[in-house]
Amino acid sequence: MVQKICYVEIVRKQKQFRFEVDQSIRIEETNKDSIVALANDEQSFTVKIPRRAKRQIFETFRRKGSPKQFAPSVFAVAIILIINKSKLKPQDLVIDIEYPGYETEIMQCISEAFPKLKIYFTEIGKKSPAHYAAYGVYIKKRKANALCSSEEILRQIKKYKK
Repeated sequence: MVQKICYVEIVRKQKQFRFEVDQSIRIEETNKDSIVALANDEQSFTVKIPRRAKRQIFETFRRKGSPKQFAPSVFAVAIILIINKSKLKPQDLVIDIEYPGYETEIMQCISEAFPKLKIYFTEIGKKSPAHYAAYGVYIKKRKANALCSSEEILRQIKKYKK
């Protein structure tokens, strides 16, 4: 008697194209890891930026004489990396207002990588799927989907921040 086993891979189709972005632990807090989340009601994807990587990146910005650009630049690049690594195809991106006054710089950086993406800034609040995803990784209820190195972030900053 021969037993035949068949495996079926279930692939979920993406139905929603509006995603929210939130972070847990601000990027400028270099004593803790930061988590950036891209999520909607169907799916979520999180990226962890280790504290050591943040310190190395901050030191690079400090040496160049632009330490105030550190957090908004890293946040924008983290959003680009999270979209690339997640393989999700967002059409609308709602970003929590983390860095008031830097919205245009963040939007320009993301738009250069994804020209067709519509970007909005608003207060998304604690009930957001992106907040739940980021905070869940921070309190260790979930694992981050990806990790960003300082080299990877600096390479993207050079590519998209002119």
